[in-house]
Amino acid sequence: MKKRTKVVLGISIPLVLIIGGITMTQMKTPFDIFLIKDFTAQSKENTKQMQIDYLKKHEKEMTTFVMNQNQNQSPDHQIRSVQWDWKSVEVHDDKTMFGTDIYLTVEGKFNEIQSSSFALDFTLDNANDIPSMKAVDLSQAFTIDGGQKGYE
Repeated sequence: MKKRTKVVLGISIPLVLIIGGITMTQMKTPFDIFLIKDFTAQSKENTKQMQIDYLKKHEKEMTTFVMNQNQNQSPDHQIRSVQWDWKSVEVHDDKTMFGTDIYLTVEGKFNEIQSSSFALDFTLDNANDIPSMKAVDLSQAFTIDGGQKGYE
């Protein structure tokens, strides 16, 4: 092999490897699942725990919000206590014709009734956001008997 060919190969092979390595780290590739799988799962779990911690910190505000949603009912059917199900916290996408909305949902029971249920939604800008009490809405009405009857 000529000296010139050796020099060209000696420069071009490392250059191609460097450019390829930089390109792979910048782009999504099929190999990413092997490279970042554990980090992504751990990060997702940490984010969910931070979201739950925020909700627990604002539990009283959430409870007040829920009670105010039922304020106009007769005294027999007013919400007097709320039991939150922290294991139900979930982030989900709602695809509409206008785009995708992202919500964090938390479920609960009320008045110590085992068959009762309701749910709150918090609107998020992305799935890793911490919810805000300004973006809360009652997403599932107050029901009893496993969701079969409204609590009116």
